[in-house]
Amino acid sequence: MNAPAVLPELVEGSAILAEKFESFQGEGPWTGQRCAFVRFSRCNLKCSYCDTPESWDWSKYNPTEVSERVPVAKLVSWVRERAVDMVVLTGGEPMLQQPAMAAIAHGVAPARIQVETNGTMTPTAELASLVDLWVVSPKLANSGMSYSVRIKPMALTALVETGRAAFKFVVTDPDRDLDEIAELVDEYQLDSVWVMPEGTTREKVLAGMDALYDPATKRGWNVSTRLHILTGAR
Repeated sequence: MNAPAVLPELVEGSAILAEKFESFQGEGPWTGQRCAFVRFSRCNLKCSYCDTPESWDWSKYNPTEVSERVPVAKLVSWVRERAVDMVVLTGGEPMLQQPAMAAIAHGVAPARIQVETNGTMTPTAELASLVDLWVVSPKLANSGMSYSVRIKPMALTALVETGRAAFKFVVTDPDRDLDEIAELVDEYQLDSVWVMPEGTTREKVLAGMDALYDPATKRGWNVSTRLHILTGAR
């Protein structure tokens, strides 16, 4: 089953955030574009390589210290003050807070909305109509989770059917991971496929991109950098 569409601790008209900041998109189809990031707290998965464990790992973090409940109206005002053309709703897993996501998208129009999601939750019709680009990152076996936990066919199908989804996969071992990605691409008819090296250092990201270039080219896929890692920006 998919995770609940609304967090039990969520107050109407608010969002539970890990952080918000202005930067540029470092990954995927819209890499390099200036934007405002709204990082939602909480996640329904537990990836072994997660680079934002403060959004969900309460064995290491106190949620009251690493997250805050923010009124949507206040958040919309903050975004508008940035005067950006694009807003990235990310996490954690932002789809746990779809009502807040939709309210933010309405409030910041006409800015473009990009959502970064793990692809395990089906969007509501309202939210689907408001998102310009879904960057969906289905998790592979390298995440340390079972297939039934990390792959939700109904959610993936719904995201494909929006016609505005790109699928970005985190690769730790090309020899193993690319065949698994190919199986998912074929089974769920995924289009606009991006592969991205796992890594939080310049050296690891660059080495990973080198390793992905040839096999991704042969399969007709795109390679995503992690520009924020290479530049040292947020």
